[in-house]
Amino acid sequence: MLRGWILFHHELDPAIPEVPEILRFQEAASAMGIDLTVYDPHRFDLIVGGDEDWAVTYNDSPMGRPDFIICRTGAETDYYTLALLRHFERRGVRLVNGPATIERVADKLHTLQSLNRAGLPIPRTILGTFPMDVDLVERELGFPVIVKTLKGTRGAGVLKCENRSQFEDLAGLLESAEAKADFILQHYVRASHGRDVRVLVVGGRVVAAMERRSLTGGFKSNVSLGGVGVAYNPPPEMAELAVKAADILDLDITGIDILFDEEGYRICEANSAPGFQGLERASGLDVPSTILEWIVVTQDAPASAPAAAESSVLADMIFGGRTGLRAITDRNTHFREFASAMGVRLFGASMSCLGQALAPALLVDARSRTVNRRRTGTPYRRAIGTPFSGCRAVVPVVHRRDPRPALRAPQALAVPAVGGSCGPTGSTAGWGVRGEGFSFGF
Repeated sequence: MLRGWILFHHELDPAIPEVPEILRFQEAASAMGIDLTVYDPHRFDLIVGGDEDWAVTYNDSPMGRPDFIICRTGAETDYYTLALLRHFERRGVRLVNGPATIERVADKLHTLQSLNRAGLPIPRTILGTFPMDVDLVERELGFPVIVKTLKGTRGAGVLKCENRSQFEDLAGLLESAEAKADFILQHYVRASHGRDVRVLVVGGRVVAAMERRSLTGGFKSNVSLGGVGVAYNPPPEMAELAVKAADILDLDITGIDILFDEEGYRICEANSAPGFQGLERASGLDVPSTILEWIVVTQDAPASAPAAAESSVLADMIFGGRTGLRAITDRNTHFREFASAMGVRLFGASMSCLGQALAPALLVDARSRTVNRRRTGTPYRRAIGTPFSGCRAVVPVVHRRDPRPALRAPQALAVPAVGGSCGPTGSTAGWGVRGEGFSFGF
């Protein structure tokens, strides 16, 4: 039986907003045969050194090693909880999410810096300082302006100053009170007034989304503050943005909040322990079961992944950059069989792949104009096809002993997404990057 822990820093009192979600996790785990126990991180004692190099006790009782830990402390994660997570991380326990990720995402400015560095769109932001330079704020952000504490959740610690006068009043109040809270100032995105989208990403895949709308006409749309959530089918660009944000921030599970902008979308915030009660009501998705199923499926993934020499095709396909699929076929599986095995769900894309695989002129990556590199004089040292629209890398490998494509089913040749050399699969070992397969997209 898989054994997991949930770290949560309150008693399981249903009056606490997060507790019903914790109980939902336990309910889903029980139905799946998973032993899932809730622990308060502050009741652990960590012992480093001596005979028990990584000992852990809970209420003075020795603790074993779980298979995984889900941290649900979110923005309220303190140093002790992070230290506990690092302790288990060093013991090889799987963490969902990890301490470095949780610490980064708990700091809204740090989150925005990471996203901005990766080129993802965010609202223009200034770190608040005392005394405040009102002219700078007006010049760089304009009014209205959004004021946020660096750490906060469920819409707390966020307000809007409509004009310069209101902002000056707030600045004067904070300075006179010698307020110590760190905060940021953000450009107000008018197109998203009173609405945004919460996108739930699990394991690098969008599993649900809802549009949150204010019912009072205010600028906050949080369901916890009285807003309403409705099911939402995110456009491909929005879904891709959410997945990229989760990847940049190294979040296994996250709720990405996205604002509507005149020119597209902007990432507002990311959450390491996203609330999901409103999302479940809006979408009908069983969020805890979805998360736990992903954990179960991927729990032993590193140990069970096949060696490069034992697979003929490792495909990491991204259709339009929107939907991810990973598939591994056994040695010597023909490309056409692999393509047709995609099934009804990806029927259209599969038919395109199948058609290209069955066609006499096979495909070659536009960057790699050769097929057989053994001798420069070989008649097969040429392009034998051109990629279809948007294709990044589909390259057949002509068998070394029999270079005639018509006599052997083609195998896939790896073409790195960025730089590097071509690499083989199956019996054509010896070229490039470990023969890990191919990558292409539509």
